[in-house]
Amino acid sequence: MAKARRSLWIVVVAVGTALALGVGITALVLVIGARAAATPQAVVSTYLADVKRGDVEAATKLEGRQHRAVDVLLTNKAYKNATDRVTGYRILGVRSHGRDATVTAEVTGGGKTTTRDFAVRRDAWTPASIVGVDGWKLAPVTLGTVTVTIGAPGRVDATLAGVPLGWKGATLRLNAFPGTYTLTAGASTDWFTLAGAKATVAGFGADAQLRDAAVLTPKGLDAAKAAAQGWLDGCAASQDAQPAGCSFGLTSGAEAGEVWTNAAWTIQSRPELTVGPWDFGCHLPDQADVSAGGCWPVKTATPGTVTFHADFSFPATGDSGTITSTAPIEADVEGSVSSFGDAGAVFQSVTWGPGSSSEGS
Repeated sequence: MAKARRSLWIVVVAVGTALALGVGITALVLVIGARAAATPQAVVSTYLADVKRGDVEAATKLEGRQHRAVDVLLTNKAYKNATDRVTGYRILGVRSHGRDATVTAEVTGGGKTTTRDFAVRRDAWTPASIVGVDGWKLAPVTLGTVTVTIGAPGRVDATLAGVPLGWKGATLRLNAFPGTYTLTAGASTDWFTLAGAKATVAGFGADAQLRDAAVLTPKGLDAAKAAAQGWLDGCAASQDAQPAGCSFGLTSGAEAGEVWTNAAWTIQSRPELTVGPWDFGCHLPDQADVSAGGCWPVKTATPGTVTFHADFSFPATGDSGTITSTAPIEADVEGSVSSFGDAGAVFQSVTWGPGSSSEGS
């Protein structure tokens, strides 16, 4: 009986020891696993894994980024439509400094493989810190940017990576993950078309410029030239010796005591005009400072000519007659077209004045 009792105790002790060892080993494994998961490199790896699988919304939450209305590219839908996305990453090392750490990773995306540092911050102390299980948070990551400028009159119904851009004429600077983003604009009209454009963010922190300029259709080109010639017609309709704001005029007007009547300018030959491609550097006075600006510049390739005619009289002496300009006077057109209305293109001339306009006698 005593022998059987001793055997039972041996079994109980053995089972208890085994259970204790099992619990201890399990706890040790859990601690080791928790410590491995709670490291700066693990936090960065989770972040990059989210980006790699296209869940950029989870990635931005991990870094604590507040989503703004302008962050149209920081959505899973936009990143799904991007190409050259992040396809791989590798943790290269960790540098600790105080309660913070810097994780260096190699990231493949945007058509390139780049090296990037990620800042990670240690959470406040918890009981788990006793066994080396600390919490770590990813600091806000410096993303890439896409600067979008659309050169076209008015508002444009455009999408970038398949999401509405909300273009209202002002340049947009958008945060973006590595990848290539395609702009599609639905602003084609009888006057102009937009072909679309692409921009590639070649890594975290990289900047990309995306510009799409409207191209005049043959009808739009004709309308632009017609509007510019219309401005010349307006100048020629003046009865003044020096038509205000125009590219031509006489060196002098009526003398003291002299009266001119039936004054008229006549266009002898029209200037040949050229209309250049959309110029993003053209900023007109009526465009707001926040506007991207731009216009189609209009210039004279071959000057035209005008002549002047008037009847004159000197009431004091009774003398009268006609006067004409001694020779044809050069007539130029220079300005820009930045919009279209129901009647066609809207032309805006440069400022003409003394020394800039052609004068005759």
